[in-house]
Amino acid sequence: MSAPTADLSRLRTRRWPPPPSTDANHAVAMALYSGTWTSGRYTNDAEEAMKALTGAPYAVAFQSCTAAIHAVLLAEHAQRDTPLHTPAFGFAGTLTGASHIGARLLYHDVDPDTGNSADPLAAPNALILTPDLHGVPHTLPRDQVVTDACQSLGTLVDGRHIGATGTHCWSFSATKLVSAPDGGAVTTDNQGLADDLRQLRDYGADPGGVRANALITRPGHNWRPSELSMAIAAEELRYRLPDTAARARTVGKRVQQTLADTGLWYQQSPAGTEPAFHKIRTGLPGHPARTVERFTAGLAAAGIPYHPWGRIPLPDHPMFSPRRPDSLGVPVAHDLARTTVCLGTETCPPWTWTDEETDLICNTLEMIMETIL
Repeated sequence: MSAPTADLSRLRTRRWPPPPSTDANHAVAMALYSGTWTSGRYTNDAEEAMKALTGAPYAVAFQSCTAAIHAVLLAEHAQRDTPLHTPAFGFAGTLTGASHIGARLLYHDVDPDTGNSADPLAAPNALILTPDLHGVPHTLPRDQVVTDACQSLGTLVDGRHIGATGTHCWSFSATKLVSAPDGGAVTTDNQGLADDLRQLRDYGADPGGVRANALITRPGHNWRPSELSMAIAAEELRYRLPDTAARARTVGKRVQQTLADTGLWYQQSPAGTEPAFHKIRTGLPGHPARTVERFTAGLAAAGIPYHPWGRIPLPDHPMFSPRRPDSLGVPVAHDLARTTVCLGTETCPPWTWTDEETDLICNTLEMIMETIL
């Protein structure tokens, strides 16, 4: 195979988040002139856009996805020592709210083909929090779990956007397909939960009245999103996300085919799903450390951008110390954390790669693997 005729140095430049569109700039200006900084027109617009996108009957916007997850756990009556089942492989931010609440984290292992939750063997009515890892949908019953969907904006199941049933927490942060300075949302098919979330995001005050001490009837937080961020998010959801998600699916499929052809591990997708890949994870599970090091050294030498997202399994993360004995029972999570990485970076994610760059990366991956296996 001949060597590529171009290098990958241009992938070191910042490409994401993109400049706001003309319409987004106009919406931000209108929000500025409105003099309403929270709980206004654009918060409502973002909520309506999320309902239209997912098909969920209720949407509640938040300051961040982290806040959204925290609020859902509180609304589900989580408190200190409440058992919370969660996968051992993922991002620590998923569990930030649970850590503050003091929930008792019960880690379960992940599926070796997807990195998503395997059967957590939870008791009936147990509280389960699990992500759609990198946009690949988990296969647990969605009406029985809380889904951290921060990475699955744009993911389709049987041709429709994910999120119509169950409770999902979404992110509009700078690294996501919908990119605003901050923000997130919960979509749900549970009206009572949606009502609780509106109260929890506003200090715990009964919604609809003038905020005052006498109206605060439960512990809440100031989790209201900024109208400026929601103005951007609403425009992105309606007009930019379809093209961005389609590009994420196209690049993901192209790269994954190469990963499969070369013998590299890749996330397999459940039947009927089309992930809008937030990250493209690959590596050599089950291989010795020396082989994995040769692979990552090859990526670095070729200039293929990557990062070791998820290198520390959650039971071993210092945020949740002291170390828990639960970590001994999650061998797949430990292996994926040790042997896999994500292609691309948060400032130059795969959906920003051109066709030429994507082909070059695929050709280079083939060359790297010819020297390893």
